Amino acid sequence: MTPAKKAALAPLVLFLLACVVASLAISSQSFWVDEVQTALKAVPATPRGWWSALYAEHNQNMQMPLYMFYIWAWARLFGFSEIALRAANIPWFMVGFFAIAHFLRRRPGFRNAALLVFCVHPFVWYYLNEARPYIMQLAGAITIAGALFWALDQPGQPLRSSWWWLFGAGLTVLCGAGVLGVPWSGVVTLLLMTQPAFWQSLRRFGIPALLVFGPVLAALAIYFRWTVHQLADTGLDPMNPASIPFVFYEHLGFAGLGPGRTDIRSGGVALVLSWFPYLCILGIPLLYALAVAARSWFGVPRRLVIPVGLVVLLPTAFVFLLAIKNHYRVVGRHLTPLSAFVVAALAYAIYTLWNRRRALDRVILVWLLLALLLSSLECRFASRHAKDDYRDAASFGKAALARGENVWWVADRISSAYYGLPASPEIRPHAALALWSALPPDLASLQPPALIVLSKPDLFDRCFGVTAYIKQHGYTRVAAFPAFTVWHKPG
Repeated sequence: MTPAKKAALAPLVLFLLACVVASLAISSQSFWVDEVQTALKAVPATPRGWWSALYAEHNQNMQMPLYMFYIWAWARLFGFSEIALRAANIPWFMVGFFAIAHFLRRRPGFRNAALLVFCVHPFVWYYLNEARPYIMQLAGAITIAGALFWALDQPGQPLRSSWWWLFGAGLTVLCGAGVLGVPWSGVVTLLLMTQPAFWQSLRRFGIPALLVFGPVLAALAIYFRWTVHQLADTGLDPMNPASIPFVFYEHLGFAGLGPGRTDIRSGGVALVLSWFPYLCILGIPLLYALAVAARSWFGVPRRLVIPVGLVVLLPTAFVFLLAIKNHYRVVGRHLTPLSAFVVAALAYAIYTLWNRRRALDRVILVWLLLALLLSSLECRFASRHAKDDYRDAASFGKAALARGENVWWVADRISSAYYGLPASPEIRPHAALALWSALPPDLASLQPPALIVLSKPDLFDRCFGVTAYIKQHGYTRVAAFPAFTVWHKPG
């Protein structure tokens, strides 16, 4: 096969790989808390009902307007089962794939490396399997990052009409999928505005796209300003500087090779370090590849190293500072746009290793890709990475209620209701008693329950009242589901 035919065949093979990934990555596991919140916006039959559900919840989901409306429209066509709502990510996954293919088409080797990394990266796999806006936001981030690289790579060439339409669409998707996309959009736009071709092309080719997307982005800005006033409260999960490394741990692809997220939440750094030998499966080739790529500044011209570095660092720092101020814990998904630049960096590293034409480099290249794929497969199929199993935990509670037993539900009660288990903060017939951060004196006056369903004590039993009650009264664990334990009264 000639080199030309090989070059033409590679994108097709990678597209087939993307189709396989989309098929494998999505599961029918139970929704966890955040996904239940998404599902509740998909259920109403009318747009008015959708808005009522979104507004009544009155939390950060209001700051994801485009995604929340998209998921409502998707459910009208495909239903709102677990697998159906997660499958709503597939079109956005493909948008990201084709954005990479389009903006890097003049560099086929780099393009193929980027498409390959995109298809095997654990961050992409994990959030493909989440009924949340992160793959949509990543698609927007990839689009504007691709537009940025195209403009910087061709500084003397005008930005044609298609570039403006794609850039405007990318900004709209990135911001509409979540307010945390705004800092990234702003910094990328500011960097582009320093380029002479930007202003020259705007007058010649950009006006139609500006007339379409300008009002949309302005409306989003007004809407976000309104939501900031509506949600002017602080979080309940304060930002801990020790959690910052875990953001990069996830974006670099280690998540699948280490412990599950629920275990990390309680075990922290010490638990992750106990998995160090497994993390080295990816860590060794990753460090080598990044070190090789860093010698050439990841392909960025020296005059642009600082501006491009600021595009990555400024929004990242802003999100961390915002979290510290408002007492929110930042995790990897809150910095989803960062993954667009991580994919680019890893792709350039792989591209560089391949072009060095050394046997050791190519072995490390293959090792790195296989390690990323292994991490992705672990995220998808390993039981330690399974989602919080509200569906089975609620079923266990419902069976106990049907037997006439009283139940304590120490978990999210909206999610229990979604799966058919009524849970109330007050004692009611035919309903579980929902407890949250209960103190031991609060429990002493209650009738001992036949069954206690407990999830994430650090979140739902912060005062450890229920945990102490279980030990004090000798309850026996009778079942365990991901993020849940079920305890039965002795005798």
